[in-house]
Amino acid sequence: MALPVALFAMIAGTALASAAVISTVNVQQGSHRDSSTKSAIAVADAGANIARMRIDRYAVVLATKPCLKLNPSGTLEGTTAEGDGWCPKVEGAVGGGSYTYRVSPAGSTCGEYRLCVVSTGTVGEASRRIEVAYSESAVEETIEEKTTGEKTEGESSSGTTQTGSSTSFEGLIGLDGIELNGNADVRVGVGTNGNITAVGNADICGDIRHGIGKTWTPTGNAKQCPGYKVSEGNKALPPVSSFMPSNIVTSNSNYRLAKCTKTNPTKEPTGCELDIYSGNRDSTKPWNPTTRAITINANDTLTVSGGDYWICSVSVSGNGQLIMAASAQVRFFFDTPEHCGQAAGTAQISLTGNSRIASTNKAVLPGFYLLGSTTTESSVSLGGNANTEDEFIIYGPNTMVNIPGNAIYKGIIAGKKVVVTGNGKVESPANFKPPAELTPVTETGTTKEGTTKEGTTKKTTVTTARYYAPQFYVECSGAVPAGTAPNASC
Repeated sequence: MALPVALFAMIAGTALASAAVISTVNVQQGSHRDSSTKSAIAVADAGANIARMRIDRYAVVLATKPCLKLNPSGTLEGTTAEGDGWCPKVEGAVGGGSYTYRVSPAGSTCGEYRLCVVSTGTVGEASRRIEVAYSESAVEETIEEKTTGEKTEGESSSGTTQTGSSTSFEGLIGLDGIELNGNADVRVGVGTNGNITAVGNADICGDIRHGIGKTWTPTGNAKQCPGYKVSEGNKALPPVSSFMPSNIVTSNSNYRLAKCTKTNPTKEPTGCELDIYSGNRDSTKPWNPTTRAITINANDTLTVSGGDYWICSVSVSGNGQLIMAASAQVRFFFDTPEHCGQAAGTAQISLTGNSRIASTNKAVLPGFYLLGSTTTESSVSLGGNANTEDEFIIYGPNTMVNIPGNAIYKGIIAGKKVVVTGNGKVESPANFKPPAELTPVTETGTTKEGTTKEGTTKKTTVTTARYYAPQFYVECSGAVPAGTAPNASC
């Protein structure tokens, strides 16, 4: 009897030990699957982010070609959609995994949105799929004007005019948020993908757009003027690199600022001092070629008439003035703070005292475009007293914009975040239209339709670039069934 009992006991013990080993192996395999699954979703996210970066960078290409594809040399080029109505798949590797993404054609629709990106991440045997939907931004829609009243062929019509929908003009933009304090007086549209707060006696006489899930919060006596609306939605700010000349480093108008030597005319720098300066030029004023800094002090005036400048900073103080000459179109492109050797938080544009930036042609304003940085804080400080007016476009999606001054600021101010602490006034000059690089739509003509009693005037526009802002993110379930769209089950 002892032998059978011993045998059964040994068999039972072996079974229990085997069960424990199998359980441990299953747990290890489950942990490995969980780790691979989490890594796969991260790889899918990376693929979607790469797709978005490329969409921003090739915004001009997408105006004429709805899709992008990788050519044999590994660079992107414009192309058309494939047979299933989606752009060709793009593959890549990141973080020990691989991704594949598909994009719906630009200029069309994807459900209720204007663009969809579906990205699949694979790590080992685990695979995850996500979808990101976008709305189109920074593009105006065709405006229809309907005129009622009596008119005859060849004569102007009389009656009332009703203007159809168009993208509202936002003159104060903070990508991540806007804070208004004191007695700020804003008379342009205000837009952000974040929150808008207003305290004290701040007023906004214009439409307000806050981000999805964010808020517009006035406290104290702060308010929005009657007759304007509040909306929710996200918009993309075109990166400066998307419209900055590709050869700006070697081909620019900096030479116009250079000091002529006046000792040997045959060896003078070509074009030196074409930009007129009322003060005494030296090695650093108004232009320091080493630091690429423009400095205007006291009662001096610098009149610029060149095209595109490649600089690091602009400082105007006292009663100094920076004037854009008549018939000129001047743009200042600011290098990153890292390349300029600037410490974090350094103001690349600084206005103090009774300083002034102005345009001789009020319909065209000088543009200040800042590359900024995603790793080193860059900023702009707009001071000034109540008796001064500044006319400009300041645009830096990666740059903080601080407005501590009490001046009148005319044009467009856009940054990563805008904080107004002074009593300044922001407004739009008469007859001013945002430049094509910020609202890339050009009016090409008008057509009239209808009877002699009532007609419709359509303004024909052409899109020169397409920019998109993300609206929602969702994870898809299961594999894509054969013959269905890439975003099936999302």
